[in-house]
Amino acid sequence: MDVTLSPDTVGTIVAMILTLCVFSYLLGDNALYRLAGHIFVGVAVGYAVVIAFHNVISAKLLLPLVDAINRNDWGSVSLLALTLLMGLLLLTRPLKGLSWLGSLSVAVLLGVGAALAIGGALLGTLLPQIGATADISLYVSRYGPALGLFSGLLVLIGAIGVLLHFHYGEDQEGPLAGVRDRVVRLWGGLGRWFMLIAFGAILATTFVSRLSLLAGRVQFLLDGVRGFFGG
Repeated sequence: MDVTLSPDTVGTIVAMILTLCVFSYLLGDNALYRLAGHIFVGVAVGYAVVIAFHNVISAKLLLPLVDAINRNDWGSVSLLALTLLMGLLLLTRPLKGLSWLGSLSVAVLLGVGAALAIGGALLGTLLPQIGATADISLYVSRYGPALGLFSGLLVLIGAIGVLLHFHYGEDQEGPLAGVRDRVVRLWGGLGRWFMLIAFGAILATTFVSRLSLLAGRVQFLLDGVRGFFGG
């Protein structure tokens, strides 16, 4: 049997061996599975470092800094130099006595990250979701009058029920306090069922996608064996 060990063939063999090492976890935790995990983490970290250096540090910091110096654009130089300094301060975090310098960069990262996350969640998720939930005409135009109206009302009732399920408050006094508590309890209980159905659908989708990945890896092993032996 004449087998040419080209780079693609070697890569396929290595991928098959690592796949079998991962599948060996079915027999229990073992050295082969841990070896595959360590290789995966090492390769992922190395790839992330290379991508970060070429696409972020070099492309968006070092090269623009050199270009700004050549153009005598000292405003951009000051801003980029400050960015570089904040990044270098992060390297002082493991050093005793100097870790407080890295805390400045961490504080900026957390502050900016929190602001972006809150703004993105509000403008990109919460407000559009509220608008889509309340816009029953959208469902009517998509599914027709009867089914669209039913779908829109179902989504609206379910969304309000989920929000009421997470209602936490003290008992209110007044003539309508009992009615309010019953509405919150019943509607919130209905929202709990909506949540269970949603979680069940997410779990089923995850299981199906993982099953598809498993079938793909098994097919990869079979194709690799047939190709290696000339089948």
